[in-house]
Amino acid sequence: MKCTNCNHEQATGKFCGKCGSVLTAQSVVTDQSSTPETETVATYIAAPSNAAPPQYQVPVEPNQHVVKVKETSKQYWAYFLQYVKNPSSILTQSSANFTNSLITIAIFSLIFALAVHKNLSFVMAPLQEFGGLFTDSTSIMPSFFSVLIGSVLTISVVLLISIACIYAINKFMGTNLPFVNIVTSYGTLLIPSMVLLVAAYLLLTIESIIIGNFLFSIAVSYSLFVLPLFLITSLLTAKKQSIDAYYGFISYIILFSVAISITVSVLFDSTIGKYMEMFGDFF
Repeated sequence: MKCTNCNHEQATGKFCGKCGSVLTAQSVVTDQSSTPETETVATYIAAPSNAAPPQYQVPVEPNQHVVKVKETSKQYWAYFLQYVKNPSSILTQSSANFTNSLITIAIFSLIFALAVHKNLSFVMAPLQEFGGLFTDSTSIMPSFFSVLIGSVLTISVVLLISIACIYAINKFMGTNLPFVNIVTSYGTLLIPSMVLLVAAYLLLTIESIIIGNFLFSIAVSYSLFVLPLFLITSLLTAKKQSIDAYYGFISYIILFSVAISITVSVLFDSTIGKYMEMFGDFF
């Protein structure tokens, strides 16, 4: 073989032993006048030394966060479809859906906050022109994020109080059900209320105030008062206790009433109370 780059000859090899150029095979057809047949002779031509190396496309790996979000969404959707049909079945399967129940509580709290902001905008709209009389700004409507964060924290605290009271009564009655299981059961049983709350918010966005607030009241009342009573009753009657389940039921009502009264009074003074004082000073 003869290198076409430096004319170096060698017997075998893919690279020139003198200049290092790549030897590539090329078929050359020669026409010999002495014979009618054509003969194919293999020669080797050196590739240019400055030839660019072959380009390989590196496969792009999917974003792990996006993949995780998609998987979580699919799992939650399957969980939602299962328990929107049979919410009470979570009472016997409450150990495997803790994350999904937290997502339900988060969605419920967010929709609740959006509905509160929408209602507050309806109430404050007629008073916007008097904003300068009450505050230094021209608007008395609090910012969207302040209402959102305050409402989410408020409903989250109330739900936590309810769950904590259920756990305390179960502990007192001797069932010793783990706190995680109670949270999972409570969050899953919120699914019907969450659907009703979404419907209420959609009605409020199209200014169907009466029906929207009616559904909003039902969803919130059920979630804070009816649902806990159903859950505490189901848990206390699942196993025979040394103390009658009826007294556990009454104990929960008393404990929750005291806790929620203290909490609401504190929250009222820190939020709505200042607006009431502002209006009182004006009138």
